[in-house]
Amino acid sequence: MRPPLDRRDCSYIAVPLLVSAVAGMASELSPYPLRTDLVHAIEGGTVALFQPFVHPALTTFFVACYLLAYPAFLLWTYVALKRQQGRSRALDYVVTYTMTIVVSIPFFYFVPVGVTGYYLDAVQPVLYESTGPIQAFMLNVDTLQKALPSLHAGLAASASLHAPRGYERASWTVTGVVLASTLYLGIHWLTDLALGLGLAYASYRLTPTIRGTLARAGADPEPAPASGD
Repeated sequence: MRPPLDRRDCSYIAVPLLVSAVAGMASELSPYPLRTDLVHAIEGGTVALFQPFVHPALTTFFVACYLLAYPAFLLWTYVALKRQQGRSRALDYVVTYTMTIVVSIPFFYFVPVGVTGYYLDAVQPVLYESTGPIQAFMLNVDTLQKALPSLHAGLAASASLHAPRGYERASWTVTGVVLASTLYLGIHWLTDLALGLGLAYASYRLTPTIRGTLARAGADPEPAPASGD
């Protein structure tokens, strides 16, 4: 039985992972002051409505969604697309995914925005202070100033926009739960989610153009099938 991912797949997946590392560095190296006040001026404390109370069971569920189900969902989308529609369609997803991160980098560098849990009194930083060993992990890997835009929103939406046939509704349901987790856990503002979704859609719409440009340059590693799908 052939493995779900081969060396070529891993090389494609490595590209957005490298770009993600660059995005993290852009946030860490940003010399600009936090502009959380601007986001707060836009939406106020509305996000507190999504954390009406904190309960251990709810926290466990949303932490599992945020840290475990989310990356599994992103990887599953690639594998399912490749099996159902071929590697070229999976590469469309990789292009959208990568572009969503690329267009987010200027925001992380020039307009750093803090998480809701450390700005609003009415929102607890659940992910960072109420989850035992996960607290230390998150405080080590999260810059706490990379909220705008939400990559969890953007990348989950990228997966849903490319959802394999027959899984569209389930895919968007997962994306909705991921978005809810970022609000409950005291991470993102509604503005973060809206911008992340918008950038994902723009990247999705640009993907055929990007693939076409690569094809004309002879640089597309997976030319789309002539018959279409």
